[in-house]
Amino acid sequence: MITRRTVTLLGTLTVLTSLGATVAVIDRLSEVRTDVEAEALYPDFDRRAGEIHQIEVIRAEDNEDGSISIVRTGDGWILQQRDGFPARTDTMRKLLFDIGQLELIERKTADPGRFERLDLRDVAQAGSKASRLVMTTADGETLVDLHVGKRRDSLAGGEPMVYVRRTDETQTYLAEGELEIKGKAPLWLFREIVDVPQESIRRATLVTADGDRLELERVAADSRDFRIVNMPEGRRIDSQYSVNNAATVMDKLLFNDVRTADGMTFDPDLGHGEFTTADGVLYTVTFAADGEDATARWVGVQVTIPEAADEDVRALAEKHRQQTRGWAFQISDWEMERLTATVDSLTKPVEES
Repeated sequence: MITRRTVTLLGTLTVLTSLGATVAVIDRLSEVRTDVEAEALYPDFDRRAGEIHQIEVIRAEDNEDGSISIVRTGDGWILQQRDGFPARTDTMRKLLFDIGQLELIERKTADPGRFERLDLRDVAQAGSKASRLVMTTADGETLVDLHVGKRRDSLAGGEPMVYVRRTDETQTYLAEGELEIKGKAPLWLFREIVDVPQESIRRATLVTADGDRLELERVAADSRDFRIVNMPEGRRIDSQYSVNNAATVMDKLLFNDVRTADGMTFDPDLGHGEFTTADGVLYTVTFAADGEDATARWVGVQVTIPEAADEDVRALAEKHRQQTRGWAFQISDWEMERLTATVDSLTKPVEES
């Protein structure tokens, strides 16, 4: 039986527990602003952001994300570690904006022995998880040189926070504001190879390195489905979804990695694909072997535009031509499976129906 004394004790414990939790939260929130009056990390940066010519993200040698260097050109930004492939303009714009908005709100440790707890150990040291962000002007003036560490969510639901340390200082800070330093090089890039609308594709031919030839054509102009032109006797389509996917692989085709095609040999004998739109634009996909990995393949794309193509068709095809000319791409295993589909992989014996 629960007595009045038991109820009283339980009530007291509940109140004490609530007070303890409240105090803990208040302590946690109060540490956000201690002995630093909120101040901009780089007070003059917004005014001079347009002068930034080069951005480097430097990481420890054993950090799998690696270091990158992005340079501003007349046409935008390019990533040096990927042979000058264009970087995402929106990503670069946001990074510059976010640096200008960062505010220091709390001093943390100034003891290098404790930097590791905040992921702020110098990137010159093996095992460092920090990212060193260096931004310089065309004249070589350094406007930003910052070690960026752990990110932290705001308990009050406000701005996110991140631990930072100016590289030439030992004082670390908690800064308020959004600052995302992306990882591996391809994450900084515009990863679209081509984006040919599914509904515009009328025919596809896929040929493997073994010489297996698969021909697909749209059933009707207003149909979403494709059929296998060279269907062998005694076999039927296993999955209409898979057939349609093979025919429309050029729709929103993205790469996992990219490099210049200079010095590479794209050999049709390694397999190739041809995709023709209703307007007669031809996309030809060929493969090149990876010199370091004999099983890997790089993808090249050629765009052939008919003279009779109208203005809108020509504009899209020309955009794709500029995006792909001179570049070799690595795509996902899933996309490669679609590009190397065969009659056998898309069909099954009729008796299994």
